[in-house]
Amino acid sequence: MMAESICAAAGYRVGSYTSPHLTDVRERFRVAGREVEASALIGAFERIDVHPESGALTYFEWLTVAAFLVFERAALDVWVLEVGLGGRLDAVNALDADLALITPIGLDHQAWLGETRDAIGGEKAGILRPRQPAVYSDPSPVDSVEQAARRVGADLWILGRDYHLVVDESVMTASVGCLERRGRRTSLPLPRHVGTHQWQNAASVVALLQHPGSPLVVPDAAVATGLAALQLAGRLERRCDRGRSVWFDVAHNTEAADALAAALSERPPTGRRLAVFSAFADKPIEALVRPLAALIDGWWIAPLTEPRAAEVGRIESALVSAGACRVQREADLSSAYNAALIEAGEGDELVVFGSFHVVGPLRARLDENENADA
Repeated sequence: MMAESICAAAGYRVGSYTSPHLTDVRERFRVAGREVEASALIGAFERIDVHPESGALTYFEWLTVAAFLVFERAALDVWVLEVGLGGRLDAVNALDADLALITPIGLDHQAWLGETRDAIGGEKAGILRPRQPAVYSDPSPVDSVEQAARRVGADLWILGRDYHLVVDESVMTASVGCLERRGRRTSLPLPRHVGTHQWQNAASVVALLQHPGSPLVVPDAAVATGLAALQLAGRLERRCDRGRSVWFDVAHNTEAADALAAALSERPPTGRRLAVFSAFADKPIEALVRPLAALIDGWWIAPLTEPRAAEVGRIESALVSAGACRVQREADLSSAYNAALIEAGEGDELVVFGSFHVVGPLRARLDENENADA
């Protein structure tokens, strides 16, 4: 989304395909800054449906082909495509990208991608191409990504080696970081989303878009404008519900939970923090709640309705093991949210996290007119 916003600020007509969505599948398809029109998406589905082999496509493959068809007809300058899972075998990787960004690698989807970060890195590096400008934004890079880049001949820049993020802690209130690489410096205003880790994300996107091999022309002014204009639902998003602050974050792996904990630590509340949480069974629930246990004064938990849902007993056990001082079970997410909101007094705030399937339905309850961004 940073790439989309910065490219748009640079004057390009941009389409972006991301996943998953919170409430409406059209969130995955954006053209010129807006969700795709339903008619355009239906038209793409109809084109796919008449193909004799369309029945062999998975749900995600249907959506990916639809994105390609929508973008093809939209006369775009830039396509921003998020890989769905891994890289090497993902449907999005059917296209040869002009630029590639590999984000920090965590232990997730191990049943499909491998048990170690190095194995997962090898799968993600499958998006690299010969002579392709690429960026790998991992503070702890694994060898498999660099090895794959050498093997295919990609022009890979690695965080901490080829480009650097400099943040002066003494002037944090100025909200400006600096990207440095090969004699060039670019100021980075802190994106609207809280969390200093967003500077690292921004630095990596800008390093890629301004890479000497990039076919794009992205001036520093577009970087500042694009980061200032960025909006992203459900990622460290602070809203208001009936006079109480509510944080929505889709954190569902260890790295995202660490980032959420760091961001909350930077902004202590005047009162208590109350969490509404659930997760899928194949997620590292114990590792998800551990960094947040000391920051939360009460937990309201409930099972998800999807087949992959974790049993509420396992969630409670993980919280107790992490040192959570108060855990309240509820029958469903809506009841959990309502109970936490009723409990919240003046100065208290809610933290809703654990999955897109937690944030999506609960965030959708907020009235867009009466509950503006906090």
